[in-house]
Order: sequence, then C-alpha cells, then structure tokens
Amino acid sequence: MAGKSALIAGLTEDITAFIERQQELMFNERDFQMQLAVALRASGHYDDVDVEYFIPNTLAQPRGYEWSSDLRLDLVVRVGQEYAVVELKYPTRRIVTDIERFSTLLPGVEIVKNHGAQDIVSYNFWKDVRRIELIRELFPGNVAGGVAVMLTNEPYYTRGPRAGSICDAFSTAGGREHVHGPMNWTRLTSTAKGLPPFILTGDYSVAWHPTTITGHQFYYTLIIV
Repeated sequence: MAGKSALIAGLTEDITAFIERQQELMFNERDFQMQLAVALRASGHYDDVDVEYFIPNTLAQPRGYEWSSDLRLDLVVRVGQEYAVVELKYPTRRIVTDIERFSTLLPGVEIVKNHGAQDIVSYNFWKDVRRIELIRELFPGNVAGGVAVMLTNEPYYTRGPRAGSICDAFSTAGGREHVHGPMNWTRLTSTAKGLPPFILTGDYSVAWHPTTITGHQFYYTLIIV
C-alpha cells in the first residue's frame, strides 16, 4: 500500500521478524495471537498492545458492516494517538512430533491439527481485510490502517482453489493481484449460508514468503490495509 504510515511500516517489520524468528510450533491461532502480542509488547515500539479489542456491532453496521457479530479485533497497537489493527489467520495441516515437557521427552504428540474448511477460511481472511478497512473508516483520525496476516503449512492457500470453485473470489493464491471490489461466492450453496458478500474498497495483491519452524515448512502473507 503506497503511502503507508511509519506505524504500519514498523508493525509490518515486527510481524515479519516474529514469524521468521519463530522457533517453536504454535498450537493454534490463539497461541499465535498471544505470542505475537507478547513479542510486540517486548519490542518497546508501542505504547500499548491490546488483545481482543472490542467494537460494538451497533457502531459498525450503519457504516456497511455486513455481519451480525460484534468486532473483536485480534490485536490493536498504539503509538501516541495513532492506532493499527492486526488480524490473524493460522490454518494448518496436522503435525505430529516429539516435544519436551518438564525435562521429559514426549514422543508422537499432535502439536498442530488439521484445520479444514479452506473455502471458509479464505473467505474469513478477506473478511479480516474488510474489517480493517471499516475500522479505519470509522476512526479516520486515529486508525492508520492495519495488517491481515495468514501463516500456514497448508498448500491450498498458496495455490488457491481449483478453477471454477465457489470461492474463486476469496482465493489467496500467490501472485494474485488487484483484489478489490465485490467479493461474492460464485454460486449459492450451503457453504455460503450466513457468509454474505462484501466489498473491498482497497486494491490488494497476495505474495507468500517461506519460513521454517522446527524443520517444518510454513508460508506467510501480509496484506497491508
């Protein structure tokens, strides 16, 4: 995103550094969220780092928020009176490995589970982007924007769905460019029930970056809003 603020630029660097330096597998998205929050706080780059930052639905819906739930933003960072939002996705494929607990080796432990529902996860990733856009619109004098992050070891997300899939619009395929405007299912199915179409006001591209965590291949992408 051209012209991004110093806060967004620094936040992007800090998130990237956290992912690339990660030396332990994270169990799930909540683990990712909490570990990143701790790392951002420890960096000393922010005056505050909040987790599960609450915005009531009654404030968001009149401005075009398409969903019935309240907004609980994964992370919000602040420098002075400038804020930025971080939304996280951590869809995974199963990993079984040995771990050490209390100086004891535990063999064959399922550390990372199969996530599944790749079409819905892809939808929710772009929904995160829309949520950040909306927060910036709601608080234009204070919110600089944000970063939507996906970290995964599931190849589906880097290659995207098969051509003609119902979730074509929500593809996270590497190299995808000019993601903007109406986001809708190709056709109505039970999968799309309760997951309404929405519109992205920005223009985004998807680039994946490889990283290795305890010998396991992962990929991450950051969408700057």
